[in-house]
Amino acid sequence: MPIAAITQQTSMASGFAEGPLSTILRTVSNTFASEPHSWLAPAIYRFRITGSPSTYGRIMRTLFTLLLLTLVTACSHPLEIVGEGDISSSTGTNNCALPNQPCANYVAGDYDLTYVAVPHAGWVFSGWQGCGTQFPACSINVPGAIVDQHWGQTMPPLRAVFVKGRRSPAMTISSSWSAVAETLTVEVSFASITPTTVQLYPKGLADGWVETDNSPPFSFALDTSAFEPGDYEMLVLADDGTNAISDIELVTVNGCNGHSHLCSRRYDQVRYATTHNAMSNLANGWIGPNQNWDVPAQLEAGVRGLMLDTYRAGDLNELSQEIQMPGVDPDTAYLCHVVCSIGNQLLVDGLSEIREFLDVNPGAVVTLIIESYLNHEITAEAFSAANLTPYAYQHAGGAWPTLGQMIDADTRLVVLQDVSVNPSYPWLMNVWDNAFETQFSASVPGDFSCTENRGSTSNELFIFNHFLTNVFGSATLAEQVNFNPLLLNRINECETFHATTANFVTVDFVDIGDTLSTIEALNEVGVF
Repeated sequence: MPIAAITQQTSMASGFAEGPLSTILRTVSNTFASEPHSWLAPAIYRFRITGSPSTYGRIMRTLFTLLLLTLVTACSHPLEIVGEGDISSSTGTNNCALPNQPCANYVAGDYDLTYVAVPHAGWVFSGWQGCGTQFPACSINVPGAIVDQHWGQTMPPLRAVFVKGRRSPAMTISSSWSAVAETLTVEVSFASITPTTVQLYPKGLADGWVETDNSPPFSFALDTSAFEPGDYEMLVLADDGTNAISDIELVTVNGCNGHSHLCSRRYDQVRYATTHNAMSNLANGWIGPNQNWDVPAQLEAGVRGLMLDTYRAGDLNELSQEIQMPGVDPDTAYLCHVVCSIGNQLLVDGLSEIREFLDVNPGAVVTLIIESYLNHEITAEAFSAANLTPYAYQHAGGAWPTLGQMIDADTRLVVLQDVSVNPSYPWLMNVWDNAFETQFSASVPGDFSCTENRGSTSNELFIFNHFLTNVFGSATLAEQVNFNPLLLNRINECETFHATTANFVTVDFVDIGDTLSTIEALNEVGVF
């Protein structure tokens, strides 16, 4: 609504004289605008205490007719588009897309917003018609009282003019994130245009947060603690004094394992939902599985610790003493659980699934705890074939790094296995040199204990086993122990018993119960 026009102190143009009827009409209209589901009752109530019953029906019919007409035509500030582009508003509700223009754009109450013109590909924003000299954004601030004075009027339109991009201005937006500094850097470069002003709206126009840079190179450093992890449409608006161009860049703020506050926390101070025999799952058809979800689904759900068992094809299984995978190169590495005939997966394929997850989730730190029946060379070969080795973290002793440090270094995979250390593969770390665990042979909840099993309690990492086993795991057994308060009470009990954080909370059937939500809540609280 052009400010010069709307600020004129004129009377209502609807043709109604000020009086009881117009008062009621305005009251109902304002009520409808603010509370569309409760407008009728107040209007009728007000009329009953001020109107005559003998004229009630006639007046109400008139009222509804006039109200309908008023609401249809009331205080419209049309938005029009010349050329190809869209008009975006800071409210998100006053937008106008090219296929819908001209847009009626009805206004009620305070008219306080900013319009931004967003050109289509190959077009440039030339300027506004109906917004004075404002460029490139058009800001309007008209009090509701003045809007009311123009109730029922159609104001002169606000027109966004786009022209073919004769100079073919190009905008390139790139972003980089430092987990340690908790900073997202957004850099903007241009071809065939030299902006005098570049504005960045990190959370979109509607949020009102704007960063401005008036000199190249155009760069913005954003505090990622102001963002919840997720995708953000960041609007960039550039102005060279003659034309304005804009673009929207979808930027993902990852956080560290899904949370910004975990970036500054050491690896050994974080809890990780961990799946026991993660590879043994119903989704892949294993017999007697320990999980319903396959490994990719576990990771997507928030699991960050995977317990895996690895075997050679030529090994003898523990039950029948038969060859695990007859007819296969005996050195071929597999994921199996005791007997490969009840379920198996090539180790390189399983590791490739983990690598694919890490590739597309740069804020994820994952731990593998491997019961290994392989020599180091075979294991390392599988990791290399899966292109997973570059992600492997090597702990040289001392304090563990923060998740942010691991993420920035892109060494976001910790590999712990129950075999001796080979200096040729220092990233294949011995689990019992770094961790200790609770007992894991419980068959009923009463068997649970906080006493240590393997590993020294002086080690920094704590594996908290919380699953029942009766030969095999089962969903029925998981239902007995995966829910609170039992789960939470046991974590609290064992953390108190050992005076340390339960890092790897290990369960069967992680999709059953409260494991994922409990770990998230405990990490919010902090370290033990």
